[in-house]
Amino acid sequence: RGWTDGAEVRGQDSRGGFEGGGCAPERFVERQRGRDRLAANFDATRRRISYSGPARTHPYAPGTQDRLSWLVQLAAIVGAEPARFGPGAEVVLAVSGARADLDRWRFEIGPPEALALADGRVVTAVPLRREPVRPYDLRVQVWLDPANHHLPALVRLSVVPGGAVLELLADPSSLTAPAGATPTAAPAGG
Repeated sequence: RGWTDGAEVRGQDSRGGFEGGGCAPERFVERQRGRDRLAANFDATRRRISYSGPARTHPYAPGTQDRLSWLVQLAAIVGAEPARFGPGAEVVLAVSGARADLDRWRFEIGPPEALALADGRVVTAVPLRREPVRPYDLRVQVWLDPANHHLPALVRLSVVPGGAVLELLADPSSLTAPAGATPTAAPAGG
């Protein structure tokens, strides 16, 4: 979510559950100025993705993610078999947004890098990079923290060419757990 002068100007929500392929989004919503603007609906039973805006559908396959759930799915894939995902390996995810887009995001894994977190700690992170496949597409860089269940420690999104860069940096010290719960993972953001 993004705020200006105390009012939400942009936001995204992802709701869903789990299936054999991992995260299973059911509804992804983009909001502008606090109101639902566009949505993608993932229907595993009817095996399709439909959208609130464009009158278009795409086939749904297990493992397909939305523009937020891919972060958790990517961490789960690499975390399940870290030895398989060394430098040069690839992870491919089908990702859909709310604008009737469905793309295959191909991430290439790089060599481990030292990364400073918001709380001052330095972790050895696994960098992954998705290059844009067409003009004005999204470049995605994500650094997974093996010491924190391979959850993203840093996410950098930019539109190529020349778009603004959005960075999300994990801040484990800012987590607050519900009463009686013990946090086991830190989300990207902060």
